[in-house]
Amino acid sequence: MNLSGKKVLVTGADGFIGSHLVEYLAARGVNVRALAYYN
Repeated sequence: MNLSGKKVLVTGADGFIGSHLVEYLAARGVNVRALAYYN
């Protein structure tokens, strides 16, 4: 699947999986928006 240039929202970006997913997508040219909840 080619996501290059697409917009993606990743929720839970401060967690282990979310943070790695953000790095993975960004390295492949995806426009990533990260959402993290800090209490």
